[in-house]
Amino acid sequence: MKEIKILSRPVLLLGMMLVAMVMLQSCDPDDDYYYDDPPLVGTWELVSPPTIGYNEFTFYPDGSGTYYVNDYYGEDTYYIEWEAWGGQLTVYFPGQMDTMYFNWSIRGNNLYLYPDDGSGPWIYVGY
Repeated sequence: MKEIKILSRPVLLLGMMLVAMVMLQSCDPDDDYYYDDPPLVGTWELVSPPTIGYNEFTFYPDGSGTYYVNDYYGEDTYYIEWEAWGGQLTVYFPGQMDTMYFNWSIRGNNLYLYPDDGSGPWIYVGY
């Protein structure tokens, strides 16, 4: 009878530890993405620098959007998918263009994008 009591305590303790581990995990791995609290959601029109072609980003709350560009190559609108994690923004162009990586911030009604190539900032105004 004593052997059963001695063995049941470690098993009970192990069971409680497993339950605690499961309960303390996040339910959603995307908790910190900015899809639901939309500082980026909306349409942003490029205002600076003038050395790159005119473009607009439209970010939708579900992580999709569009990228419109009008430059010396002509006009195009691309479907995009995006993720924002902290101060990092990643813009994907599925099957169309290379992925763009930015650091970003919003000040007033302006979106500041700092490309990973160090050429920024690109400054957009929301409308």
